[in-house]
Amino acid sequence: SCSVRDQKLKMTDAATPVAEPERMRQGDVAMELRHPLPTNPALLAISNYFGINRRGSTFATEIRAGITTFLTMSYVLAVNSRIISESGGPCECPAATIDDPACVFYDPEYAQCVEEFRREMVTVTALSAMVGCFLMGFGANLPLALAPGMGMNAYFTYDVVGFHGTGNVKWDVAMAAIFIEGLIFVFLTITGLRKMLVYYLPECIKTAMTGGIGLFLAHLGLQTAEGIGLVVADIATAITLGGCPEANRTYAMYDGLSADAYTCDNYPGSKMTSATTYLGIITVILIGVLLKRNIKGAIILGVAFACIISWFKNSKVSYFEDDVYAAGGGDGLSGGEYRWRYFKQVVKLETLEMSAGQMNFSSGSASLATALITFLYVDLLDTTGTLIAMTKFAGLMDEDGHFENENYAFLVDGSATTIGACLGSSPVTTFIESGSGIEEGGRTGLTALVCGVLYFISIFFAPILASLPPWSTGPALIVVGSMMMKAVTTIEWGDYGQAIPSFLCIVLMPLTYSIAYGIIGGILSYVLINGLDWCIDFAMGRAKFPEFEWQDGMPVPKQDRASNSSSDTPEAETKADAKIDGSESVAPMAPMGVPPGMPPHMMPPMGQPGQMPMMPGQMPAQPYMAPAMNTLAGGPPAPGLQSAQPSNPSSGDWSCNHKP
Repeated sequence: SCSVRDQKLKMTDAATPVAEPERMRQGDVAMELRHPLPTNPALLAISNYFGINRRGSTFATEIRAGITTFLTMSYVLAVNSRIISESGGPCECPAATIDDPACVFYDPEYAQCVEEFRREMVTVTALSAMVGCFLMGFGANLPLALAPGMGMNAYFTYDVVGFHGTGNVKWDVAMAAIFIEGLIFVFLTITGLRKMLVYYLPECIKTAMTGGIGLFLAHLGLQTAEGIGLVVADIATAITLGGCPEANRTYAMYDGLSADAYTCDNYPGSKMTSATTYLGIITVILIGVLLKRNIKGAIILGVAFACIISWFKNSKVSYFEDDVYAAGGGDGLSGGEYRWRYFKQVVKLETLEMSAGQMNFSSGSASLATALITFLYVDLLDTTGTLIAMTKFAGLMDEDGHFENENYAFLVDGSATTIGACLGSSPVTTFIESGSGIEEGGRTGLTALVCGVLYFISIFFAPILASLPPWSTGPALIVVGSMMMKAVTTIEWGDYGQAIPSFLCIVLMPLTYSIAYGIIGGILSYVLINGLDWCIDFAMGRAKFPEFEWQDGMPVPKQDRASNSSSDTPEAETKADAKIDGSESVAPMAPMGVPPGMPPHMMPPMGQPGQMPMMPGQMPAQPYMAPAMNTLAGGPPAPGLQSAQPSNPSSGDWSCNHKP
C-alpha cells in the first residue's frame, strides 16, 4: 500500500551503499533488507510488536543497548540507597534516648536501624527502576530507562525530611506527597496539559536541551561522585583541575556533614597524581578508539575494562581500599572494607519491611505543600526535558516536535512515581543515561525491557552491581555528553532571539546542576527577548496579532499549520517524484552520505548523516550532603549564606544549602 514516491525512495535507499552508522537513519523497507525478519514465530511477533526492523534495529542491538544503559546507571543502586537512608526513614531512637532530639546522631540502635534501612533501599531502588523500565518498554515502546532521580532524592533527604529526620516533614508524610505528585502527573497527561507544554516549547530550546544535557553529563563524568575526579572544587574559583589522591583531598563540610565535593588546594603538588583519574582518562580514550573503529558494545567494553581492574585489592585503583576511595562505611567498618565485605556476598535479597506502604496522609503543613509543589515543577521540567532530548537524540521525533506514544511516555513518568512511592522511593524519572543505550543503537522499548530485567536480576546480585566504581562509569558519561553536543549545530546562532536563550539553556544546566533551571532560564529569556522585540515592532506598526485555530485540542497559528502540511499536498508529492526520476531540475545536494531526494523527515537529526550523539553512565561515590560542586544560588548574603570551609580559613565561595 506504499505510494509510488515511497517505493522509489526505498528503492533508492536499498541500492545506495550506506556506512554502518547511517543504516539506522534510512527508510523502513531498506532497513528490512539489511536486517531480515526472524523466521521464529515468537521472535517475529516480538519484532512486530516493538517495530524493531521498522526502526532499523536488531535484537542483538537492542539487547546490547539495554545492557549499556543499565551499566551506565547502575550506580543508582548504591547512591540512591545511601542518600535516602540518610533521611532516617521510619527509624526512631529507643525509649532510653528518645527524649533527646540529638539521639539520632549518637544512639547505636538508631544507627543500626538506618543501616538496615539503607540495605533495604537497594531493593526498593531496583524494584522502582524495574517497574518504570517495564512500563516504558511495553507501553511507550521507547529506549528510555527510569529510576529514582538523583537530584530529587537529595532534595527529599536533606531539605524535606532532613538528615536523620531533623527536617520539618516526617518521612512517611513526604512519601504521601510523592504519591500525590505522581497522581497529579497522571492528571496533567490525561488532560493534555503536559503535551501542550511540549508543543509550545520553542524549537531552539528543545534543541538546546539536548546540548545542555550533554554538557551536564560530561560535567558529572568529570567530577567525583559519578566520574573520574578530573574536576574538583576550589576555594577561589569554585571548580578547578583535580585528580589528587584520597590522602590529599579536603572535603567541604555543611552542618558538620561531609560533602562529596572536595578540593586539592591544601596540597597543590598533588594535582593529577591520582591513579583512578588516569584510569578514567585511559577508559575515555579506549571507548573513543573502539567507537572510531565501529566496534560493537564500545561503551560496555570500556566500563567492564575499568571495573575489572578496580576489583582487585591491594592496588592503586582498587575500589575496596580506603587510601583509594574512602567514602561509605557501615557496621563499624571503613568504606573500603565495608564495600569489600558486601561485594563478596555476591547474592543477597533484602525485604521491604521498613519501606513499603509507609505513607501518612493525615498530616499536613506549609512545608509539605512547598515540598509537593517543588517536587512537581522540578520533576515536570526534568522529565519533560529529558524525554524531548532523548527522543530527539534517537531520531524518533518528527519535524513537528512529536514522537510516537508521547502521551503514554508522559503517563509512565507519573505512574512510576506513584508506584515508587508505594515501595518507599523518591520520585522516579527518566534518566539521561538512556543516551548511552541510544548511542549503542537502541531504538525501541526492548532496550528499556532489557534494562528492567537487569534491574530485576540486581535485586539478587546487588552486591556485584552496586560495586561499579565511579571512575569506570564516568568515562561513558563524558563520551555520550560529547556526542550530544551535535544537536546545537542546528540552532540559528545568527539570530540573537534564538542564540542567547539557547546558550543560557545549555550553560545553566551544568552550572546550576539542574536540567529544570536550564529550561526555565532558556524559556524566560526567549519570551522576554522576543516578546519585547515584538512589542517594539507592534508599536511601530510592523507586527500584528497572529490568528489561531484549534487543532488536536490546541490553539495553533494558521501559518504553522499551512507550512507543516505543505509537504503533503499532491503538487509537492508530484515534484518529489519528478526530482527522483530526474525529469525535473536536480535537487539541492544533500549532506554527505544521504541519498539524493531524501525528504526532510527522513534526514538524520541535527543535519548529520547518520551518526547520533551519546551519553554514558555514572557511579556512586558517597553522595552525602551536597553532591554538586555548583548549584543555583542568588540567595541573600545572610542569614542563609554559609562559606565553604575545606580547611580552617573561610573561602570566597558560599552555599545556599541551608535555606534552599
